[in-house]
Amino acid sequence: MKLSTIIMGGAAIMLLPLTAAAQDYPTRAITVIVPYSAGGGGDTVARLVSDRLGQELGVQLNVVNRPGAGGEIGITEIASADADGYTLGVFGYPDNFVIESTREVSFDSEQDLDFLAQFDSTPMGVFARPGAAFSNLDELRAHAEENPGAVIVGDSGSLGLLNALAFGDKLGATLTPVRYAGGGELMNAIMGGHIDLASTSSMSHDPIVDAGGASLAFASAERMDMFPDVPTLRELGIDQVMEVGRVMVAPSGLPDDVRARLTEALDAMSTDEALIERFETAALPYAYLDSDGVNEKVTETNAALAEVIEANSDQF
Repeated sequence: MKLSTIIMGGAAIMLLPLTAAAQDYPTRAITVIVPYSAGGGGDTVARLVSDRLGQELGVQLNVVNRPGAGGEIGITEIASADADGYTLGVFGYPDNFVIESTREVSFDSEQDLDFLAQFDSTPMGVFARPGAAFSNLDELRAHAEENPGAVIVGDSGSLGLLNALAFGDKLGATLTPVRYAGGGELMNAIMGGHIDLASTSSMSHDPIVDAGGASLAFASAERMDMFPDVPTLRELGIDQVMEVGRVMVAPSGLPDDVRARLTEALDAMSTDEALIERFETAALPYAYLDSDGVNEKVTETNAALAEVIEANSDQF
């Protein structure tokens, strides 16, 4: 037998386990990294999606929180993980883009992350704490002008910071921003009266309002069907639209069979009425985008956000 034949035959034998592994995927539990603390919107979406995706794939999906640095720590861990399908991530896009556009990081989203799906599209909002001296935008503006720098606005995540900074600029008043590691900590801060305003997603509406706070406005293009009484910032004279879409990503370089298995499972579960109802119960506007759709959105939104970031570069 020729040596070349032996080598080729050996190579084929060596490839068999790899091919079989891809076809059999998944054969063990999958880790889902969330770059925020427990209790916020990103964490909620990750747990809702992981439960349902685990049923579709037939394995356990374990959600692991890796908060810190506005999401940078967790996103870096996702981007640097092995591209074998056993480490995935869920975070609020465009946190990743804002982070890498405003600081030195060790990941490049375009090269290191593979966007698999989007699950919701939630506008950012501006909320007043319970017992605040203002309950609408006009009252806030007057109070902030009389007390420059005294109004503290909290945020979690890079988009929350960008929303707060842009809002303060366009309001024409000096606000003092304070950052929190995750949505859970931010909620504790506003509910406890440690800050005056929160720049966070619309899903915070019910707990804040039920506790006596106020939803001043949403940074959405149109009023939300879920909260028809809350005006948009545009209605109030502030031209600002900022929305967060929770996405599932994988490290770039997944084997084709593994990626296909994941995207097919995500598409299959996307119309599950029980899952959609769970999103609605959590005040999360369900807006599923498949792999093609989310990648198109990311490309378009990155270009638009780059202009906003550049205009506020001195604040980062």
